Amino acid sequence: MSQSAVAHIENFPCEPVTLFKQIIDAFSKKSTDGFTLMNLATVDEEFGVLNRNVIYRGLSEDDCIIYVTQRFTRNYKNIQANAKCGIAFYLPNLVVPSQGPNPANWQVRLIGATAEELPDSQLDAWWEKELLSSQIRDYIFPCGQPVNYDELLAKHDQFLRDYLASGRPLKRPATYTAFKFRAQRWDFLKAGSGQIADRVQYRCQQNGEWLATHVST
Repeated sequence: MSQSAVAHIENFPCEPVTLFKQIIDAFSKKSTDGFTLMNLATVDEEFGVLNRNVIYRGLSEDDCIIYVTQRFTRNYKNIQANAKCGIAFYLPNLVVPSQGPNPANWQVRLIGATAEELPDSQLDAWWEKELLSSQIRDYIFPCGQPVNYDELLAKHDQFLRDYLASGRPLKRPATYTAFKFRAQRWDFLKAGSGQIADRVQYRCQQNGEWLATHVST
């Protein structure tokens, strides 16, 4: 016989980023490749809304989500034209210790997120955290442009050989940049097998404090 239950987000903290960190920490412990993906949606003049899955880089010093990109990409131009973005994480089958012993699927959304480009003085620290493959891509891969695969592969391999022979770290290119996202609302959804989802939404008040409440799905 089929069953039905209602999920429950229990004893949620006063600050949304605290709950977010708990969920991300639980996901990182089960991740096999060390990456967490987030979906980023921007407004595009040609296509309307564009979304893509990108790597979550971490949090800024003031607890905003960081996104790294290049200044020649379409997403950068979208954000420059309209700083309002949508961000969503889907994190399945997690046991979050603060939320009980049973696994559940989590969705985290930033609603009304506004992108703020980081100052140049902060970019080197993020560049140094990049994988070598990401650094090389930022130098030689023309994002979104038609390419000949064999020519691009040869260019990559030669670049890699030159880099290894030089013995020097790659310098951050001038096109490398990053944004942090300041949200009006954080929305957390939790649902286990056979459960109706529970949502907790944090709404930023005029005084800067967060008001958290359950909302229906």
